[in-house]
Amino acid sequence: MPAQTVDSNRDHGYARYKLDGCRCYTCSWAVSQYNTARDRAMAYGTWQPFVNADPVRQHLKNLQACGLGLRRIADAARTDRKRLQAILTGRPERGTGPQQQVRPELAEAILSVQPTIELLGPATPVASIGTHRRLQALIFAGWPQHHLAVALDMTDGNFGALLDRPQVLARTALAVRGLYDKLWRQDPRENGVGKQAYSRSRNHAAARGWAPVGAWDDDTIDDPATEPDFGGKQSRAEALAEDALWLIERHGYTRQTAAERLGVTRHAVDQAISRAQPDKKITAQRVKTPPKCGEARMYRIHLARGENCYECRGANAAADRRYRLTGTRKTAA
Repeated sequence: MPAQTVDSNRDHGYARYKLDGCRCYTCSWAVSQYNTARDRAMAYGTWQPFVNADPVRQHLKNLQACGLGLRRIADAARTDRKRLQAILTGRPERGTGPQQQVRPELAEAILSVQPTIELLGPATPVASIGTHRRLQALIFAGWPQHHLAVALDMTDGNFGALLDRPQVLARTALAVRGLYDKLWRQDPRENGVGKQAYSRSRNHAAARGWAPVGAWDDDTIDDPATEPDFGGKQSRAEALAEDALWLIERHGYTRQTAAERLGVTRHAVDQAISRAQPDKKITAQRVKTPPKCGEARMYRIHLARGENCYECRGANAAADRRYRLTGTRKTAA
């Protein structure tokens, strides 16, 4: 007997078998797989075809309160908008009220949707506190407002107004977040900002009590209840030493370039580090030059490469002799 075919827009599978009466191989196989899985789950006592819809309904209401529409929620949950409507208000055209139970898979998909700014429409108004904090931190780091306005494709007047608005559009908040992620590690003076503009921006931010980048955590910068962390009872010297050592050890700065990056003198950095680490003697930092042929330190590099350089080998032998006689491999100054 040939398989029954039905005119339907539904994809072939379990739903088409049950609702449209299609008995093709694909639909029959889907029903067979479903029944096998159901029987196994029932045998093990894990069969749970439905879950309570109340938590799902409340989550949908919370998402709507955050400005998300049902269509965007449905797209994020990879389901149909009408299924969400059935959970919230029912289907009046069918004379049914809100669903009391839903499939576990649908519940899990809906509950996994979180009210992030990426899901909002571009023109949706959002709180501006995170946007303000990011821009203020960049200005504190030495980025002039004009540079930031150009990067955001704004006029200087619009940028100034942005810093005073209680709300911004979602697309503006996302643009500022992207700019912050791009610029917060960079030195403005190495990216076209002059020394006067750099100092002016830092002084402008400091005079208004704006917080620097280091005072915020990425996961709490948008939280209105979060206060900037200026280091608590840590002294200015301790904070300076901590910041300078972080730049030196993590990013390869010298003390001089770290001092310039932090907007202080080299002497202030030396003094702060000596107080923070009294057991370490301050020594002048030298820029190491790469080894050249004819030097003892180049000999090991040749060995690692499998090369045989007689000149470096002789220099290494001479350094070994010098060490046995004087206790050092260095040549006399």
